[in-house]
Amino acid sequence: MIKRIPVALLKPGMFVHGFDLSWFRHPFVSTRLGVVRDQRLVDELARLGVRHVEVDTERSQDLTAVTEPACSPELSAAPPATGDSPERPGAPRLAPCPPPGDRGAAVRFARKLFDHAMNATRGLMEDVSRGDPVDLDELKPCIAKVVESVNTNEDVLHLVLSLKAHDDYTYTHCLNLAALGVLLGKTLGLEGDQLELLGLAGMLHDVGKCKIPGGLVSKPGPLTPAEFETMKGHALLGYEHLAAHPNPGLPESVLRAVLEHHERLDGTGYPQGLARGGIHPFSSIISVVDIYDALTSDRVYRPRISGHLALRTLFNLRGQALPEELVDSFIKRLGVYPAMSVVQLRNGCYALVMRQTPGKPLFPEVMVFCDKDRNPLYRRRVDTWRLCGELSRKEFEIQRTVEPSEMPPPQAVFAAAP
Repeated sequence: MIKRIPVALLKPGMFVHGFDLSWFRHPFVSTRLGVVRDQRLVDELARLGVRHVEVDTERSQDLTAVTEPACSPELSAAPPATGDSPERPGAPRLAPCPPPGDRGAAVRFARKLFDHAMNATRGLMEDVSRGDPVDLDELKPCIAKVVESVNTNEDVLHLVLSLKAHDDYTYTHCLNLAALGVLLGKTLGLEGDQLELLGLAGMLHDVGKCKIPGGLVSKPGPLTPAEFETMKGHALLGYEHLAAHPNPGLPESVLRAVLEHHERLDGTGYPQGLARGGIHPFSSIISVVDIYDALTSDRVYRPRISGHLALRTLFNLRGQALPEELVDSFIKRLGVYPAMSVVQLRNGCYALVMRQTPGKPLFPEVMVFCDKDRNPLYRRRVDTWRLCGELSRKEFEIQRTVEPSEMPPPQAVFAAAP
């Protein structure tokens, strides 16, 4: 017999038959079906936002918590009959962003912020897929921490941006656009509430995708012309859903960013074909960072490229599809070699870009971590401008950008002990 229980009542020894998930859920959890061997699986399901599980009572060893009425697999994922939204697992309150200099603290905080935001974004997508209003109370703490990171310790922000996973692309993409949007907004002189609204626009920009058939969103290959036309509908669908549930926390600037983030200056965008002068500034900011993050993220049909190459692509679009001043400001802020990029120096050593040197885009501060033969080295920070520009140590000049497929993830390099 199949019974449906809250994930909090799941115990080792129970046999999991299925999960209470919409299509917009992390796909790998399907491999977790079967006997629960220890508490770690229960904790992982809660972290991923799973609320209920289906338990096979005939194949389970511990049934003490199976107290809810039986239901068929077809009905087990349905929302409560009352229409109330089920409670989401409470995310832990985030501590203040750590100051610069403590590498371990930055990694731990970035991981917690990432997990917190993923859980909130999953809840957001489920709200929209059910036709419910979005719960801004879950999103705002994440966005506030993103703004805090931009203001106090950009190491954290770039670590969050480096935590990419192709099977969670839509969720990580929303968080990344919030972070990159806030970063670009601050560069343009925005402050306070405007930065938080820009972060909210980034988090919400793709909500319409949960109104698109799931197989289309996760298709492992190029879309056909007909499929692409369907996919293009996500911008309008997201806008219509948010507009149908008015919220004082969602002003016109946010709604228009959701609707217009695929519009282009030359009128070739969608859904309205707007051109220069008709696109909201928030929409243009989200457009720039949307393209950058899409190019630097793994997709089911192609690997990501380096930030250096992605910025080159943006540069080629400036003045035609994208506003020159926004692209130029974004490139200036990220630098020719964006933070968390892996580069190879002229002496053959590999290094991780840590932060930019003001006014010296070709000479960022880096952390050398292995030699030319990829043997690990004692990790040390190097000011390439001081060594190359002031002391003429040309062997520390950056020779090339290393593509992501060549090296381990940047957050692993950053976190490793010296």
